[in-house]
Amino acid sequence: MKKNELTQAAMLAEAVGIVAGLVYVGLQIYYGIAYHANLITVFMNVAVLLLVYAGLTMLSVYPERVNGLSPEQCSGKIRTYTIRMVRVCKLIFVGGLCFTSVCDVLGKQINSGYSLIVVVLMVAVALFYEYRIIKILRDRKEK
Repeated sequence: MKKNELTQAAMLAEAVGIVAGLVYVGLQIYYGIAYHANLITVFMNVAVLLLVYAGLTMLSVYPERVNGLSPEQCSGKIRTYTIRMVRVCKLIFVGGLCFTSVCDVLGKQINSGYSLIVVVLMVAVALFYEYRIIKILRDRKEK
């Protein structure tokens, strides 16, 4: 990730994602202690968050791998859109997990459609940015 790609908005989104991830880990530990949840379950929940977060962070560092483009092709707006897409999806993922963890700790049951809403939101963000990227690539081919 280049230094000029980390704007104030991007830093704020990363900070919110990190704080939400830390809150999620803390709430999972609290949930495990308070409700006598299985240690393996708590560990697996935290491991999934860490692995997905690390994977999405690596994709934001190497955005050319998202679309399978060469580093020369993945420049300018394509690079910017790809990094934004990965960051927004990462924020939605972490925020969705944090929300469910807060509800678990409070003892509130969430509708089963909530997970579907989060996935649809992530897919919608990905499709939006991919449409823009494909449009730029088609314009480049025509020239």
